[in-house]
Amino acid sequence: MLVFLSITVNSCEKNNALPAPVPTGCDTANLTYTNSMQLLININCGSYNTGCHAPGVSDHGDFSNYASLQRYATGGEQSFFYRYIFIQKKMPESPELPLDACTSAKFKAWILAGAPQ
Repeated sequence: MLVFLSITVNSCEKNNALPAPVPTGCDTANLTYTNSMQLLININCGSYNTGCHAPGVSDHGDFSNYASLQRYATGGEQSFFYRYIFIQKKMPESPELPLDACTSAKFKAWILAGAPQ
């Protein structure tokens, strides 16, 4: 019984991964759509890459301006952005490169702060 309990406790601890640390030099304070996230979204989701979330691609959502992406970004851990990027790990899709650690940290901080404009 003691062995079973030990294995159970240790396996649970391994499944509860700590949040990834914010990389040194990566500023995640006071992020807004206007001051930093608009460029990151354009680069990683919209008009600067394959255009998956550019205007006119209605089945994927238009992230070209705050008004059109707000419904996807707000809602914290329940938001479309959070679920697809951090839980389901579906975005960005191949052939796009995964988000680097700082960009990922910025997306997470911005979303969890309520995705301010």
